[in-house]
Formats: sequence, C-alpha cells, structure tokens
Amino acid sequence: MGQIQKSDANPILLALLNLFICGGVGYFLMGQQKKAIAAVVYWMVGMFCTFGMVCFPLALLTAYDAYLLGQKLANGETIEDNENGLGFLSMLPGFS
Repeated sequence: MGQIQKSDANPILLALLNLFICGGVGYFLMGQQKKAIAAVVYWMVGMFCTFGMVCFPLALLTAYDAYLLGQKLANGETIEDNENGLGFLSMLPGFS
C-alpha cells in the first residue's frame, strides 16, 4: 500500500468534484485511483439500474469522504492509497 502526501490539497475542491462529476474525480486528484474507478463504476451502475436515484446519495457520501481525506492532506498528514474518511465505505469492494 502506498502513502499519499499532498499538502496543496483543497478539501472543498475534492468534495465538489466528487459531488458533481461521476462521484469519483476528486479521488483521482488525491491519488486514490483504485477507489476513484470503483466510485465511478458504482455511480454508472447506479445511474442505469436505478434511473439515477442512488447516484446523488452516493455522490454525497464520496464528497464527504473526499473532504475528510482532503483535510488530512491539507494538514500535512499522509493517507494510504485505500484509506477512507468514512469507515463503513470499507465494506464496498474497491473502497478497501
């Protein structure tokens, strides 16, 4: 597992990107590629299988998660490439 350190991370930007662009673009900017791909896949499947009803709640969760992780990065801390700000996200494949 890799360590990610980006002291120039903007938690609000990361959250907004996850909220408004397919639920995972903020993760790409953070360096959590595996998690970003999983979030985009969940968002796409949710869009087609539930006619978008699950997309907004998923986007809210990933936005808050990106915000929490972005705060850690902005404070100079390191995060793991598979770390979650919201612990229960670890139950989803691709987020652990």
